[in-house]
Amino acid sequence: MDKAIKSDPSRRSIAALAPFDRYTPPAIFFHWAIALLIVVAYAAVIAKGYLPRGSAPRALSMVIHEWAGVTALVLAVPRLVWRVVKGAPPALPDQGWLVRAGSAVVHLALYLFIFAQPILGYLTLNAGGHVLTIPGLDIALPQFIDKDVETRRSIKEIHETIGTAFYWVIGLHALAALWHHYFRRDNTLRRML
Repeated sequence: MDKAIKSDPSRRSIAALAPFDRYTPPAIFFHWAIALLIVVAYAAVIAKGYLPRGSAPRALSMVIHEWAGVTALVLAVPRLVWRVVKGAPPALPDQGWLVRAGSAVVHLALYLFIFAQPILGYLTLNAGGHVLTIPGLDIALPQFIDKDVETRRSIKEIHETIGTAFYWVIGLHALAALWHHYFRRDNTLRRML
């Protein structure tokens, strides 16, 4: 490393920083696969709002939204098991208690959302009398609650409220990762790449 870069920490590349512990490949896969599914679910439900009622594209957007949610839930189970069994890399040594506490709260919220949102969405379908079938196989997923208009309305409202809160938590998570990467210049983000 040349002298100017060595003397000015702001000019050091991320690669030149101290070694770091990465997340395991399965943890990285689960993280990014679930993140992609969440983006797809949000994009599909937003697209639905711009499509004419009763149209095939609108119905397709809801099918995409539903299956992105179900698939995220299916992946969330092994992700949580992997996290419990293998843990996470230790916190970077220069993180203060406030950063570590904030990170723990946001990660807990993300895990709660990753489970709660698809479950609430699925229960909304159940209460609406809709049966979700596995595409191409015509196998119906089980119904956990009976059709009930009031129950559906209540669950849907909770699902949508949590969905809005989830936007903010995801945004905070992404901004924190970028803050670590570009301003603190630590390896927080690189550990998940």
